[in-house]
Amino acid sequence: MSGQYKVGKSPLQWSENAQSITFIVTEDCNLRCKYCYITHKASNKRMNFDTAKRFIDYILTADIRHADEVIIEFFGGEPMIEMELVDQISDYFKKKAFELNHPWAWRYRFNFATNGVNYGSPEVQAYIRKNFGKVSIGISIDGTREKHDLNRIFPDGSGSYDAVEKNIPLWISQFSPSTKMTFASADLKYLKDSVIDLWDHGVTDVAANVVFEDVWKDGDDLLLEQQLKELADYILDHELFDKYYCTFFSDAIGGYMAEETRDNTYCGAGKMMALSPDGKIYPCVRYKDYSLNVHEERIVGTVDNGIDMDLVRPFMASSSRYQDDEECAHCPMASGCPQCQGFSYDAADTSTNFQRAKYICNMQKARVRANEYYFAKLYNRFGIARNTAINTPKMYFLLSNRFVTFCCYDNGAPIGNHVMQLEQIRDGLRYCRENFLTPVFVHGDDSFLGIDFPSIFEDHIIQHILPAQLQKKAIYIKHPMLVFTHDTLNECQDHLDNCIFNIHQCDLEHLSADLLQLFQHANRINVNVLNLDADFDEACYLEQLRKVKDFLAKTIKNGQVKELNLLTDLCYTNVWCNCGAGDRTFAFAPDGKFYTCPAFYCTDQNWCVGTPATGMDQLKNAHLYRREYHPICQVCDAKQCRNCIYRNFTGTKEVNVSPSYQCRKSHLERKVSVELEQAVGPDIHFDNTLSTVEYLDPIVVLPSVKDKELGYYKVTK
Repeated sequence: MSGQYKVGKSPLQWSENAQSITFIVTEDCNLRCKYCYITHKASNKRMNFDTAKRFIDYILTADIRHADEVIIEFFGGEPMIEMELVDQISDYFKKKAFELNHPWAWRYRFNFATNGVNYGSPEVQAYIRKNFGKVSIGISIDGTREKHDLNRIFPDGSGSYDAVEKNIPLWISQFSPSTKMTFASADLKYLKDSVIDLWDHGVTDVAANVVFEDVWKDGDDLLLEQQLKELADYILDHELFDKYYCTFFSDAIGGYMAEETRDNTYCGAGKMMALSPDGKIYPCVRYKDYSLNVHEERIVGTVDNGIDMDLVRPFMASSSRYQDDEECAHCPMASGCPQCQGFSYDAADTSTNFQRAKYICNMQKARVRANEYYFAKLYNRFGIARNTAINTPKMYFLLSNRFVTFCCYDNGAPIGNHVMQLEQIRDGLRYCRENFLTPVFVHGDDSFLGIDFPSIFEDHIIQHILPAQLQKKAIYIKHPMLVFTHDTLNECQDHLDNCIFNIHQCDLEHLSADLLQLFQHANRINVNVLNLDADFDEACYLEQLRKVKDFLAKTIKNGQVKELNLLTDLCYTNVWCNCGAGDRTFAFAPDGKFYTCPAFYCTDQNWCVGTPATGMDQLKNAHLYRREYHPICQVCDAKQCRNCIYRNFTGTKEVNVSPSYQCRKSHLERKVSVELEQAVGPDIHFDNTLSTVEYLDPIVVLPSVKDKELGYYKVTK
């Protein structure tokens, strides 16, 4: 079951691709909100209608990119103190777009972000009636009276709650109500009650954030986490998860940023336009001088001269890839981590758009932990799974020394009869939560399968790897990953989306027959060849892969989806399938210690890298475990390769250099993947089109090796 929730899901937007154009109709405001980022308001700066007209003429006729739709936002200060001007601008835009037969004549929206004080006025209500169906209004109300009046005050210091709250029923009757809440250090304690108060008022869509500024105190992150957990419990206890939205919860936050999204930016600065009262054009209102405290404003044009495309180029070129430092790039919470480019610009050491402010790091971590808590309970209580897969590091809990093999190392010789104790498990889970790792329980034939996992570990989403023969006994385990061998194939009775199949190097002659049997029940099989070494029989392996290839080609042409990690991953994905040991995967052993992978625990316990109490304090040269520090891998495109860290070390005495037999095995798979694409033919589209290479060992194309004499060393292609 999935998708049956609103809390945690983004509400539907009118358009995801609309051009955003902002009119700063005034810099004046009837409130003096303490957390407002517009710190230099001016009561005498009001937009002239002629300036707005000339800007509309420009954007509708200039040789610039026009999106399919446009959102025209009226901003301030407070835009609703200038409703006559807003009405004039709106009418002129509609008239001009219609006269030009511009696509925006029909595809537009007028948006307001207002404090709501003037919402009930005759001028505002007349505008709504006139533009109904084409206007969207969000009122800023901060929840409870105490929270609201703490920050949202009139110039005389009095609170504005009563003036805003009286307009809420009218607003709700006219629009799908949404609001924006902002929290700083002083008002975090009101978070839970304020969100609930808004829902009780009928405001179903609550957008919320913490300020980006350097205002946070020690312990604020813990308070935020606690408030969000209490809110999560309230939502779940009252089963409100399918009734409301709150952006503090999101199924898209947490985990490493996907490589393909690193060329995007979190916000749309530079893809939007903002017009100031004096006719300057900005990439966003946050680049205007009235919201900057350190650096000079960044304009990209004027009404008179149009947009200077060279000044826009830095914003076109901006992306997370170039704005993030090493800490952010490798952060396990990077996905969905918010930033305001304009604020980052003002907070940067130099006047650059390529330095990201990081004052909210601890607050983002707290939010991610609270989200994991919420989604875990949503799943464990109601069976509702999070929609978005979160790419977080994994911690494999080896529940006993008899844990089932799930990677390239054969756990055939257990060390004693050690079984992980419940308190150890709790310590490990606590460490996972605090350090953003996904816990994976690796069971063996002596695992305590009778434990009611959901009730004991309700606030964790725990994945399970289980020997196939124990599936029927594991009655409390949801959706385990089953591990099959030649001897347990008959245990597969039900249909499986995904499973693991282990085969020893010495048994490869059975590979194709075993896989074809297992494919009767499974859509995807992940094969591990155990105990790989220099005696690897390449000819036998190639023959077996080709037999499986023939089967896969037939099923694909018949419209069936069958995947084999060894062959189809290279056709369908651009993601590297490296094991990630020491980087994105770790093992928690029954001795209470951390290891880079289970193989190191089983062979040499001196490879311990830490404990739940001390963290990964013994992990040295951690960067060598990351793929970008694996020299041979840099010239190789065999993305299905597991690049087993343990096999690297046993074969070459370096964790970041693969032995020849591991590389050659992967390129035999690549060779057959090419043959698979050829066998399927041009009518079937694969994500990757593979070309033939003349080598099996990519070291021959390594720049330090290619076309060079290496003395006694002979390179075999």
